[in-house]
Amino acid sequence: MNKRRHQRTEVQNVVANLSDGVNFFSGTVKDVSRAGMSLTDIPKELHDCGKELSIIVSAKGKDYKMLVVPKWISKNYSETRMGLVILDAPLDWTLFVMNYEPTDEDIWAATKYWAATTHLPDC
Repeated sequence: MNKRRHQRTEVQNVVANLSDGVNFFSGTVKDVSRAGMSLTDIPKELHDCGKELSIIVSAKGKDYKMLVVPKWISKNYSETRMGLVILDAPLDWTLFVMNYEPTDEDIWAATKYWAATTHLPDC
């Protein structure tokens, strides 16, 4: 069962370059959320859970520099996947991910409470 707070959305043509401060690695981003992502095509040398990594994610001609921590690693015969928790990301990353998130069916649902609380009392 999935215990994520934020739903992950699959992406295509997104690559990541990671560094542990000593070595440099590349991988493919498979899915993203505001708080994390998963990578595939990572080298065997990069398997330290809990160690902070610098990452540059490249998508749609833009680079997003972040600080992440590997949370889990899954290996099978065809690929190795790694789940990352984002510790520090630019606002542009959040906006990028929001473009992939599903929208609510009721477009006014998020504004109903806001609109009700912005009413000014009669003076």
